[in-house]
Amino acid sequence: MQKLYLDCDGVILDTIVGPYKILAEMGISEEEDVRAFYRQIDWKSLIIQSGEIDNACQKIEALRECGLFDISILSHVNSDNEASAKKEYFAYKLPGIEVITVPKGIEKADFVKANGAILVDDYLPNLEYWSEKGGISIKFSDSGKVCKFETITSLLELINGCKVKERVR
Repeated sequence: MQKLYLDCDGVILDTIVGPYKILAEMGISEEEDVRAFYRQIDWKSLIIQSGEIDNACQKIEALRECGLFDISILSHVNSDNEASAKKEYFAYKLPGIEVITVPKGIEKADFVKANGAILVDDYLPNLEYWSEKGGISIKFSDSGKVCKFETITSLLELINGCKVKERVR
């Protein structure tokens, strides 16, 4: 079984667009100010208001049922509040799926074993470092914009015709 890590924000949950809009309206752009903003958000409300991207939890269930992958959610977090809200949400929506929260500022590939594992993420720097550490990087893009990594627009592509399937055999 292939180890599969799924990023949360921008892959499973649509929690990026709303806060970015608020940050722009408030004129906040400095990294520390952005982190402070994210530490103050009511993450339980944000998750509910933002919702899933393309019925992601249903698709993760299908990935689990196919038996090809050992799935974990791997998410950067800015606060304990964010970490607990995400863990609580996924405990309800996807019981039995491990949720690994990585403090912002630590690379995902340094927090878990990347070598030989798949990471599906929407953020290119995460994918580039993951690849440098021997992992398989898959770019998630709801627009289908292509990059140097295998690009998918649906999590089900990991089963249906994605090149990763060939590597899993």
